[in-house]
Amino acid sequence: MLLTNFRRSFARVYGPSAITVWSWLITLPFAVTVMSGLQYVGGGPLEVLAVSGLAHAILGGVLLAGAALLRVVHGRARPVVVFAFFAVAGGLRPILFLEAGGLLSIPVAPGDLAGRIGINVVALVVAFSLIAVGVDLVREHRGVFRRLRTAQRASQLDVENASERLRQLRADTVDGVVAALEEAAASAASRPMEPSAAARLLRTLAEDVVRPASHRVYASPAPDAVPEGAMAGAREWSASVLGGMRAAPPIATATLFSALVVPFGVLLFGAISLLPLVVGLVVLLVANTVVARLRLPHRPVLRLLFLLGIYALVGVLLALSGETTLLLVGVRPESVWFEAATYPLIAVAVAFVGSLAVRTRLDQAELETALQSNVATAARIRSEYERERASLARLLHAGVQSELIAGALSLTVSAGPNDAGARTAEIVGRARDALRGANDEPDAAEQVRTLLDSWSSAIGLTVGIGDGVWERLGDASRTAAVVDAISEGLANAVRHGDGSPVALELRPAASGGVEVVVLSGGALAASEAGIGLKQLSERGTVALRERSGRVELAVAIP
Repeated sequence: MLLTNFRRSFARVYGPSAITVWSWLITLPFAVTVMSGLQYVGGGPLEVLAVSGLAHAILGGVLLAGAALLRVVHGRARPVVVFAFFAVAGGLRPILFLEAGGLLSIPVAPGDLAGRIGINVVALVVAFSLIAVGVDLVREHRGVFRRLRTAQRASQLDVENASERLRQLRADTVDGVVAALEEAAASAASRPMEPSAAARLLRTLAEDVVRPASHRVYASPAPDAVPEGAMAGAREWSASVLGGMRAAPPIATATLFSALVVPFGVLLFGAISLLPLVVGLVVLLVANTVVARLRLPHRPVLRLLFLLGIYALVGVLLALSGETTLLLVGVRPESVWFEAATYPLIAVAVAFVGSLAVRTRLDQAELETALQSNVATAARIRSEYERERASLARLLHAGVQSELIAGALSLTVSAGPNDAGARTAEIVGRARDALRGANDEPDAAEQVRTLLDSWSSAIGLTVGIGDGVWERLGDASRTAAVVDAISEGLANAVRHGDGSPVALELRPAASGGVEVVVLSGGALAASEAGIGLKQLSERGTVALRERSGRVELAVAIP
């Protein structure tokens, strides 16, 4: 795992973020302060700032040239070119410093130019590499974080809107039908009606109100995906990253900082500087291990300030140990306290890069989970919508419409002028209550018997029920499909038949299923199947054919 992470970080150094504007901006504060070379400039702070600022501006031009070069360098040569360029940029920096002084007519001493070049080569190779890794991680994590938040918000919006979409579907399709039924029921109950007029009213409701509504529900599309919400902003991203910051890894941080200060120490104090460097390495290892065990504040800004503060104390401790060690060996310490200023920045930078790498992996895993959850949620919502849509379509087409047609036929057969209005109101009321869901769901036998009794009183119907059929109607979904098949078959027999008696059979089918067979007079029209038959084909095998001058509908329900 450690080797994999190292390879991944190493690849980021020479990746697309090897040289960016951040390479120049992040090194700017160091270039005009701790790495300004103030000891070599003849003048005060303003002269030091002018020379170091101009030198860094020229270095910016060098970086632009390097970025242009890397656009055409790919493959195995790219890592070599990137690190070579970092080293060359570091080696040029002291020379650029001298040139900047000449351009500004400010005296600048070369000092130990070879030693200074060595220090800058090490410093810039490390700094540019760390910046490249950090920038690449930031870019990658911002993309991951943005997709994660978008996925999470889309899932949340899907859940929030699912119930509203289902409610709206029912309201758009059912409320109008219920209003028409209530108006018809009130009209029928308020005055005497002839049976023929009452039958026409029921058929009009069935054909002009209920049937079109069922077609609209059946043809209604599935809900569209919820549009993406607003992208995560910089503040939200920063809070997430800083809130997840961890202490810098002790060994990596101590090793990196020691590598940075070795050339500087050797240049100032010679080989004797290796002793305080070893002491400093031990101090950093111990101190960083302690820091890594501390409990960090939860609030992002406080967490960052806490890390800066605690690493500043480690920097002071490091400077004190270096100064004390040099004094003990008889060397007068100079420029030791730069460690106290630079160490907190280096440590926080390492902590940021390490934490961001961990955060990126965690968010990638969370993104995968969120996307999988979104797919599952979308599938569930679509399934619920389709189930509700199909249920409403069946209720309107095979339930309410069939109830009204059967009621219209029964009125013409058995109703008198004194009770036609009341019976019409009763029939319409049952249809209305079915749409409102007011009735308790009866058991399988009661559903089928009630449906057959209703149709038997309306048309010439002979019913045959095979052995073992009732036992097979214990399954609720199979019973619902059988009821729909009976309703659809008998309604079609009345609508398209020649008025002759209709035969209905319920037979046991293969695999524990039930077959519904409706045989009626008339001829089979060569037209596309209606929505009722299409719905039945989704729940079983449908066969519609002519046999001996009659039309047979057979629906085998597994």
